[in-house]
Amino acid sequence: RFSGPVRSPAWASTLAPLMRVALPVVLGAAGASLRICEKQSFLATGGKPNVVKYQQNRTKAAKESEAQPVPFDGYFEVGCFVDSTDEKVHTTFKGTAVSPKQCFNFCRDKPEARFFGLAEGRRCYCSPWPTLASGAGGNGQCTAVCEGDKSKMCGGMTKASIYEMHRCGDITDSAEKDKEAAEALIGKWNFNLGRWSHIVDGLTVAGKLIDVKDVRQRVMSSATDLEKHRSDTALKVSKLETKVGDLQTALDGFSPNGATADDMRKVEEAQDSLLKSTADLQASAAESKKYWDAHSLDGAMKFRAVSGESISTSEHASDLNFMPKKVRKAVKCDDNPADGCEDFPDELTYVTVGDNIASLYQVYNVSTPIDGRPAGLDAAGWKIWAANECHEMCVMTVGCVAGNAIGSTTADAFAFTCNLKKSVSDVYMSKKNKPEHLITGFIFNSYYDRKSKDIKFHTAEMIVE
Repeated sequence: RFSGPVRSPAWASTLAPLMRVALPVVLGAAGASLRICEKQSFLATGGKPNVVKYQQNRTKAAKESEAQPVPFDGYFEVGCFVDSTDEKVHTTFKGTAVSPKQCFNFCRDKPEARFFGLAEGRRCYCSPWPTLASGAGGNGQCTAVCEGDKSKMCGGMTKASIYEMHRCGDITDSAEKDKEAAEALIGKWNFNLGRWSHIVDGLTVAGKLIDVKDVRQRVMSSATDLEKHRSDTALKVSKLETKVGDLQTALDGFSPNGATADDMRKVEEAQDSLLKSTADLQASAAESKKYWDAHSLDGAMKFRAVSGESISTSEHASDLNFMPKKVRKAVKCDDNPADGCEDFPDELTYVTVGDNIASLYQVYNVSTPIDGRPAGLDAAGWKIWAANECHEMCVMTVGCVAGNAIGSTTADAFAFTCNLKKSVSDVYMSKKNKPEHLITGFIFNSYYDRKSKDIKFHTAEMIVE
């Protein structure tokens, strides 16, 4: 929540030394997590020094401090100045590891304190009003690295980094917004993780039915790779869910009326922890999304401007389960094996073996349809559509001559992987398939006509004397 600095206006460096005036601040491009309440800034005087306005604000601040003892909940950096205020009015921090945030937490509920200063990299003090001057070197020379935060400067040897504290009164609003954003992120990734789980389960089940070692290993390897990304992201989601619960607990126990600094810190610490877990999830999810985008069949089809709704859900592509005449005769299959063999339409497995171009994933959620896909498919319709989509993807991929569509169906979702090939050496077939599984492949006729002598069809698993 607390970060900075906010840049002081250009005129600040021209002020005469020892001018007893609080410098106005132009509230500008602050970090997204920096809370600024400009209407409550007692240094803001309209863009130029104004001693009368300053004195009026000083009187107003003193009265407010008496009437509103609620601790401050935000701060911003005024700039780097010589502070000639009598140190007798300062409240000094006695600890170590000083940083702007640590100094703020120390000063936020100190009586009459509205500002805090940091000097020499290690000194923190609270002040009712600073007496500031730009001093030698203008508004620079605050180059002492904070002992408690190496990314921040805590004044210098002759100057102090001055901060103004303020009451936004929106500590719960800010926390609620961050919590809602985290919940939305969790919802998004729980949906994606659910889809990935369907794919992993589908590939694992279907892979066990494949006797061909090369193809089975490729399917199982795809499932393992996706599961790694899924489990890594799922762990971050779970941690963020815990942080959301922690922040909700802190918010439930917070009452704006009479809140103490400790009460505020509980909310702020829970909020900071939630923001860290949010960043962790976003980093992990970015890696997972990068992997998914590189293996998403939907993404590849969209890139080629092809809608899934244009692909048939009833007619099989003619190249599916391609077999030369002598092979069809040997396994007792009809002349149109694209939809399976007539005597065993649901039992045929057909997988091609060759050099792989890509392995792409897809999941069809029965209850949550996705734009660009045919809606309301049952398992039979989905198997036709999925095989045809893999075939269409091969048509649009340079160098692709064959492929396999392998997956499974459940009550909630249908998932498969599309393996695209640039060559084929072998085709393995069996009668081990089941209606709930998709294990099919294809070879383009034009490729087979050129390479038929190099392609072996293995039918031993299908021929039973």
